[in-house]
Amino acid sequence: MDRRIFLKSGLATACLAGVVHGAEENQTPAATGLRTKIAVAPQWFQGSHVEQIEQIAAAGFPAFETLRCGSWEDKESVRKRCEELGVACGAVGGGMGTISDWGPNDPENHPRFVEAVKTGIAQAKAIGSKRVLSLSGPTRQGVSKEEQMEALAKAGRLVAPLLEEAGIVMVWECLNVLVNHPGYFLVYSADGSELVKRTDHPNVKFLYDIYHQQISEGNLINNIKKYIGEIGHFHFADNPGRHEPGTGEINYKNVFRAIYETGFRDIVACEFGKIKSTAEVLAVLAECDRW
Repeated sequence: MDRRIFLKSGLATACLAGVVHGAEENQTPAATGLRTKIAVAPQWFQGSHVEQIEQIAAAGFPAFETLRCGSWEDKESVRKRCEELGVACGAVGGGMGTISDWGPNDPENHPRFVEAVKTGIAQAKAIGSKRVLSLSGPTRQGVSKEEQMEALAKAGRLVAPLLEEAGIVMVWECLNVLVNHPGYFLVYSADGSELVKRTDHPNVKFLYDIYHQQISEGNLINNIKKYIGEIGHFHFADNPGRHEPGTGEINYKNVFRAIYETGFRDIVACEFGKIKSTAEVLAVLAECDRW
């Protein structure tokens, strides 16, 4: 059935109304047998964090992500429930560099960065995450790109042994400067790939955010295939607007298929403000995996 007809028919809402609002366990999930390990946002669901995880599992989704979950007071309870239900936790972020204030692209910030990564690792381990997200900081005026890239590579090498010991991968996030984050340093996937190669450690990768890269450079599928060896995590939203798939120009069915065909089997995380109801969005996400 065509996705638009499916959604308009009300079948999507009927299918997911139970799991979103805590109905009986025999309610049929909309997302069964997903090939893409889609992480959805727990804040789309009601109740405590543990109850949100339970609803995510009941809806048939294999993972959740909200970058601030490492600071949740109940993160150990969340980790335990995730282990019981087989739900994975996406990336943990917060404080490991910033978008516009400070970043490890300045060597003077390296001691601060190392301490922030230590905190991020501890939070990730407590909630069961295998990824921590770091930001490059803003472009330093009057300093060459080469010098800033080398500073980031050095920062990565400083924390690599800590990451390896913890069994956690750090991902540098590339962001667009045309719409959302003017002045940010690390923008293009080629630079993310180059940074990973310079660091030369398996626990340091870069985050390919499909929304940001569509704005910055396009050529999504070719670049995903080209740089998959250096990509450690994915975020996604449609463009323009940064909402759920189907609201913009990106063909997520083809993009998800391309990611799968590279052999990537880790988390591909939602990072958008949804327009439709939770039930409708979950149905749209499940449909993106049906190719």
